[in-house]
Formats: sequence, structure tokens, C-alpha cells
Amino acid sequence: MTIWDKAKSIALGKEDDEVPVVLEVYGTVLKRFHKVKEYEYYQNVKLQLEAKIAFQKRFPKILNLGNGTYPEYGEGFTIPTAFGAKLRFFEDAPPYVEDYPIKSPEDIDKIAANGIPDANAGVASEILKRLEYFYDWFPRDIRDEYGYIDGVVCPGLCVEGAALTMGYDKFLIWMRRYPDVLHKWLKIATDWQLKYCEAIEEIVGKCKVLWLPDHIAHMVRKEQFREFILPYLNKILDKYKNAFRIWHNEGYVGYMLEEVDRINAEVWHLGPKEDMAKCKEKTHFCVWGNIKPTDLTNMSTDYIRQKCEEIILKVGLGKFWLSTGGGVSVDTSFKNIDVMVEVADKYSKK
Repeated sequence: MTIWDKAKSIALGKEDDEVPVVLEVYGTVLKRFHKVKEYEYYQNVKLQLEAKIAFQKRFPKILNLGNGTYPEYGEGFTIPTAFGAKLRFFEDAPPYVEDYPIKSPEDIDKIAANGIPDANAGVASEILKRLEYFYDWFPRDIRDEYGYIDGVVCPGLCVEGAALTMGYDKFLIWMRRYPDVLHKWLKIATDWQLKYCEAIEEIVGKCKVLWLPDHIAHMVRKEQFREFILPYLNKILDKYKNAFRIWHNEGYVGYMLEEVDRINAEVWHLGPKEDMAKCKEKTHFCVWGNIKPTDLTNMSTDYIRQKCEEIILKVGLGKFWLSTGGGVSVDTSFKNIDVMVEVADKYSKK
């Protein structure tokens, strides 16, 4: 059984004899491999591929999902840039949306009149080109053992992508002021993302694993989640109901677990503020987390060992992946990652 098959089996509750260590280690850390700053890392797909392969070889027992083994280039902003947003890159920090395309309700009418853009609109064009490069050159032995690339669909932010096309503040205000207009926009944005997913499948093959990051849930009350977020997340997830689906959200949503439980994914990558044992008990998910990411940078190996043991003993084996509560932070200590693997091995059944 491959490392990926084992982790998947545990996530689905079929086995409970191991503690998989599953991380999301991407540009903020991997830029160290070539000693470059983030801007250069984002612009160089060959460098990205080399760094991701090197990390996997350094940590052969770890799964590195999401952006960890996908090309990086404004991947969180596919929806905004497809509808006209421009990204601003920094020398040593992630990019952000420089100008929002949606400023008034009338802008939604204009977008609707223009129709849904092509799947390669905005940064999607560059990401798809880079994905083709990864598909061609990512080593076969690694992708077979860890389940990378082939059939893996990572379309970027969903509802949050729609929010980033107008700004979080406007998105939240329009839930009350212009709910019908907002639903109209969310339908358009979701339909475009489905189109983009199909373009990804043309490169990597039929979807086997869907990685859907979206953090907007922790910004709203349960009533708003139920109306404006859940239907659109599930529209993407339900298209791939035969795939293995992962929802990534490290924002705190422990106040509405009964609503979150309605998200149609098998795994929830949750944040450090969640009570993992409660989340596992009250929802259907395999819970994935939840060491505070900055602790791997700032805390000692003894502290990390203690935290890993506390989490494992509290959550228990089965439907649980040990990780950070979100993506791994800048300047993460590789010694602390080694400790995570050591503790996971200790508590896995031999």
C-alpha cells in the first residue's frame, strides 16, 4: 500500500493503525531551497518543481498536499483575475488583488451580459501552462507513491475568490444590502470555477482528488453560511462526488459545526483554534491539523513533541491526519517537522 493509499484509507475510517503526517508546505518555505525571495520563486516554475521534489525527498514519510505539490502563481486569485482583477507582486511576500473589478451592483449586470470568461482567463492561463510542465516532469515514482498530480484538481478559492473580486467588506455588506445581486454573482463565479476545473482535468486526467480551499466561512454567522456559502461550495464538491474531497479552512468555525458538517468533503484541514476532538466527534470529516503553524518556527523541539502527543492522545487514531492548522509558516524549522514524524511513528500501531 502506498503512503497516499494508507492516508486515504485512514481518512475514510477504514483503518486506524497509523498517524499520517500531512502538511501543506509551499513557496513561503520552499523558496529556501534555492535561497531566493518569493517573487523569484513565483516566476520560475522549474525552480518550484525542483524545490517541491527536494522537500519530498527530505521528508519521505510526509504527504505534502494542496499548493505543496502544485504550481504556484497567484493560485488563490483565479476567480478575481478571470473577471479583470490585477495582481500586485512583492519582492518577498505573496501577491494580492490591487484593484477590485466589482465596485457596484451594476458591475454584476455587466459581467452577466458579457458571459462567463474562458477557463484560461486571468492567471489561470499561466497556472494551466505550469501544470502541464508539472505533469510532464514531476517524477513518476513520487507521484505514484504520494498520489500527486494525476487526477488532482486544485482550482483555488471558491466563494472566497468571489469575495476577493469585490473586497471582503463589500461582500459581507452585500449579504444584507443586495442579497439577490450577490447570489447572481456567486452563481457566475462558481460556474466559471467549474469550467476551470474541467480545464485542469484536461491536463491531469479525471478528478480523483479535489482540494478546495475557502476561508470565508469563519467570517459569517451560521445563517449567512447556510445561504451564501454552503450551496456554492457544495456545487463544486458535488460535481466530484466520486472523488476524494478536501476542504481547507483554518479560520475558526467551531460555533457552527452542525452547519459545517453539511460540507460534502471527506477531509477538513482545520485551524489551531478548533477543538479537534470535538470536530471529529460532531462532524463526518477526517480532521487534519492542528498545531499552530508559527509554533514550528518559534518553539523548541520539546514543545512540538509535547503538542503532537497531546493532540494524538486527545483525538485518537482513525479519521485523523497530524499537521499544522493551516499551511506551514515562513522559516519553519525542519527539525520540528522531523519531530512530528517521530511522534507519529511512536503512536502508530506496529
